[in-house]
Amino acid sequence: MTTVDLGMPLAAASSPTGSEQRPKMNLKVWLCDLTYTQQAVSAETMPQAVAGLATHAATVMDFQRVPQIFKFPDDLAAALETHGAPDVIGFSHYIWNAHLSIGFARVIKEKFPKTVVVMGGPHYPLLRADQVQFWHQRLAGAVDFYVDGEGEIAFADLLLHLNSKPAGKVLDTIPGVHSLSPDRREVFTPRPRNRIRDLADVPSPYTAGLLDQFFERGGVPTITTTRGCPFGCNFCTEGQDYFSKVAKRPRAEVEAELHYIGRRMAPLVQAGTARNELLITDSNFGMFPEDKHTCQVLAECQKLYGWPRVVNVTTGKNQRERVLDAVAQVPGTISLSGSVQSLDTDVLAAVQRKNISAAKMMEIALQSAQAGAQSYSEVILALPDDSKKKHFDTLRGLMDARFDRLNMFQLTLLPSSEMYAPAYRKRWGLGTKWRVIPRCFGRYHVLGKEVRAAELDEVCVELPTLSYEEYRECRVMDLLLASLYNGGVFGTILAVLRAHKISPMTWLEECRGQQHGEDLNRVLSEFLADTDEQLWDGRQDLMRFATANVDRYISGELGNNLLYTYRMRMISEALEDLTDVAVRAALTVLRRIGAATGGPSLVARMVREGAAYHRLKLSQVFTAEPPAILEQVADFDIDRLLQDAREGQESPDARRYRLPEPMTRNFVLTDRQRATLRTYVGEMGSTAAGFGWLLTKVRLPDIVREVRMTAAGSGSSDAEPSRSDAVTP
Repeated sequence: MTTVDLGMPLAAASSPTGSEQRPKMNLKVWLCDLTYTQQAVSAETMPQAVAGLATHAATVMDFQRVPQIFKFPDDLAAALETHGAPDVIGFSHYIWNAHLSIGFARVIKEKFPKTVVVMGGPHYPLLRADQVQFWHQRLAGAVDFYVDGEGEIAFADLLLHLNSKPAGKVLDTIPGVHSLSPDRREVFTPRPRNRIRDLADVPSPYTAGLLDQFFERGGVPTITTTRGCPFGCNFCTEGQDYFSKVAKRPRAEVEAELHYIGRRMAPLVQAGTARNELLITDSNFGMFPEDKHTCQVLAECQKLYGWPRVVNVTTGKNQRERVLDAVAQVPGTISLSGSVQSLDTDVLAAVQRKNISAAKMMEIALQSAQAGAQSYSEVILALPDDSKKKHFDTLRGLMDARFDRLNMFQLTLLPSSEMYAPAYRKRWGLGTKWRVIPRCFGRYHVLGKEVRAAELDEVCVELPTLSYEEYRECRVMDLLLASLYNGGVFGTILAVLRAHKISPMTWLEECRGQQHGEDLNRVLSEFLADTDEQLWDGRQDLMRFATANVDRYISGELGNNLLYTYRMRMISEALEDLTDVAVRAALTVLRRIGAATGGPSLVARMVREGAAYHRLKLSQVFTAEPPAILEQVADFDIDRLLQDAREGQESPDARRYRLPEPMTRNFVLTDRQRATLRTYVGEMGSTAAGFGWLLTKVRLPDIVREVRMTAAGSGSSDAEPSRSDAVTP
């Protein structure tokens, strides 16, 4: 545990009179942002948010004992056994740790009834009627107070009250702090707490030393530079008016924080014991002038510390020129997002969302390629008024706009969103089922008791305009897109199709309709079976099953993210079949327009060679002892074709890409790529589910084989042959 002096430095910086004027905080305070750990570390990010509660509180009170920060359940259990419970313990309450936090809180409350248990986070209903039910069904007997909305000031006020008054005397007097009446008949819901206008009021927990212990344990650093979102999407927790104003952190503090993190990450990244990443939690990064400065600081950190290689963040929906200018400071580090959720105007109206135009989306993707950045968009299946056709049309539009990757989600009904309300569900006919959230399950021993917990989410699987069978068909198409399109897995085929004005969606639909090889057919059939099996009608029934069978979830038998896991299985178990259907479907749609006709067609040969090129880049990368080098005879300059495609300049004339003489391609798995794989596999595991998760965290160029060209005949005799028949263009 950290022993940093939290009191004077932070308070002195924010209070001209120093610590003498601040009340002494005599209570022992622990703060917990728990994550599941038994299959893998579920939430790998550092507990920055709960640590910020402590740094803000230190600006208004003088802690006699430094608040302790916990992330790992076993650490908390050991501390409770060794030291007993604190006076006040706070738990974060998110969709991915809600029941875990409540499980620990309930045991603590039973063993130490005088300990005040506080919970807070965005997993709390908006409507008061739902809040009352939430307390009675989940929180009663385990939680004394729930902080609704921003937590820093409300939690500090609560601590000051508890420091001078018994807990029972604090009822409806603190804005934003909810509680259950002593007779459990009433829930006190005082007025909301006003938003923090200046995030300088929440000093950095990194520079305060509160998070030092988590660097050595593989945590991914997480920072916030702005808080709030001006967009009012009603499926999102930030869609409510409360979060519509955006607050910012001072530039100097962000700069100091990033350098502090970089200095600590440098030796860990060098040793291969930490992932070379940063997560920025802003909802619209790049939209504000300060974001360019942040990117310039990130560029400095890359030069000084070799960190971060990847920055995960959602870039802004507006101010695209400003966003592009910001991310251009760190080429290849930040992917530009053009998240739309749907392109259908009726669906967007139902969720109160406005998207940028299709022309602007095309511009985002092309400009991101020119800036050395990747681009992605997000799609949510089964939003109100959605249908199979609308979903497919959205996928078509985004691929035609040339986004590198589409992230496809199912609509989840979050308690803190407007969509959760019964009236909204009834109006739009939302048919929902329950499932276990991947990696969010486990069992822990604490204070002589076993806590078994699993997290569930409620997903929409049926609408008046979308049958369950159509929902399943959409999921299969999402899997095919993830496996054949995302990240340019078969980029050569995409380039040839686009050169001939054929939409990638037309190709994917043809892939779905083609006859599949035995391995591919098996994987797709099992995907559909698992899709049906993971969905339950009743929340309580699933919770009882999940907690009773938690070991089956931990082992990976149940509870995996199906798109991630089956994308990995497609690549690892059915790569030959996947390549075959990709080629046959591409040639079919090309021949429909008169291209690639005849067996010796130059276009057809380029498609086949390009497909083999991508297959060899992926081949055996995820096996224990992959061959160091694979080879292929090259008749075409595939790298030039792919570069033209990145610039939107691919040509339908295959002669443009034909090499003067055949050459040999060497597909090499480098030491750097092996090291990257080892680092991620060490955290995520070597199962199909673990590798599937890995593919969402790393970029394919960082792990797939590099291509090196040599003169023909200089390689081994194992090189895949090219065809030398007479050909037509």
